[in-house]
Formats: sequence, structure tokens, C-alpha cells
Amino acid sequence: MGRFLGEVAIMELVKSLVGEIAMTEPITAAVILGLAAQKFAEGAAGKAAEKLIERLWESIAARFAGRKKTAENLATIAAEKGEAPAALKQVETVLEAEFVEDEEFQQALQGLAQQIIQIQNQSQSQSNYTNYGRDQIVINQPTGDLKIGGS
Repeated sequence: MGRFLGEVAIMELVKSLVGEIAMTEPITAAVILGLAAQKFAEGAAGKAAEKLIERLWESIAARFAGRKKTAENLATIAAEKGEAPAALKQVETVLEAEFVEDEEFQQALQGLAQQIIQIQNQSQSQSNYTNYGRDQIVINQPTGDLKIGGS
């Protein structure tokens, strides 16, 4: 634990900056599939992102509906609530190949993924509580005449 309440605020700032840096990285098939698999993890995505995640999953599922092995892997991912590493890897490989063949499909999924990432980053930064007021004191080393509770 940090010695100051302000350290918590600093750590949250660092996390948000790392998140912004990560957003500049390319959105790969693995990232897209990971976001789509959040559909099956309860509460993993905020309510605002749920509809976009649903659209992302449906886009992927519809694209591969006629492909037996990929459709089976998607069904496995759904049945295992996103916790099927082998199936995820197989679908990731097929998705990467599909991106080579159809750049419009890739751009559509990347656009959805970017929106989801932005919403999740916004909701994460809004949930952080920062207190820069008079209550910011050293917690582990109290000194002097301490009056807690306004007495």
C-alpha cells in the first residue's frame, strides 16, 4: 500500500496513460476476438459496451456460420463462456486469414473494437476516485494531535 492517498491518484494516472498508449497499438484479430469473448463474461464490459460487444460477436459468428470447424469453435467459446483457449486460438487464426482477404471486414471489426476500448477506458477512468482536498494525509505515520471525525 502507498504511504499517501495521493499515490493512489498517481497510480491511476499511470494506468490511464498506459491505456492511452495501448490504444495506439494496432487492433489485431486476437484483441478483437478477446473483446468479442467478453460477451460471455458477466460484468466484464460496462453496460454501454455490451451492445457493441454483442454486435462484434454477431459479426464474427455470421461471417463464419457456413464454416463447420470455425462455427464449432465459436460454439465452444460460447459454451465455455469465453474460457476456451484452444478454440480462441483457432478462430483467431481464421480471423487473421479473413482479414487478409477482406480489408473492409477487418476495418469494420476494428472500428467496433476501437469503440468498445474507448467506452471501457472512459468508464474505468470515471470510476476512479481522486481526492485532492484537505483530507489527503499521511496514513501510516500519523503525528501531532489527531482529531478524527471533526471533534
